Amino acid sequence: VTSQLTQLEAARKLVLGDSAYYPKIIPGILPIVGPSARIELRQWGADFLAEAFASPVLPASQKQSLSIDVLEILKSVLDAPDEDNGVLKSLVQTSASLYPLVFRHM
Repeated sequence: VTSQLTQLEAARKLVLGDSAYYPKIIPGILPIVGPSARIELRQWGADFLAEAFASPVLPASQKQSLSIDVLEILKSVLDAPDEDNGVLKSLVQTSASLYPLVFRHM
């Protein structure tokens, strides 16, 4: 878990330095931070997604296309019984950012 978190944090620093990497990084982390992942990875993923979709440097058009991929992970983690409150808080923040994007997509 420690090495995975180190790699994930390196990916985070990469996208903070250049938002052009978000479309590659977000789909790549989704399988790692799903509902069956350890709590540390779910927390990191939830925080990262909340930060990414609230970021003004990620263009709305990219957020919109990425939002569809993120919805399934959000739903599966939110549906998990006894989910950590910190994870839930970040996922609710992500959901709030995704809400207008998803309706534009329809």
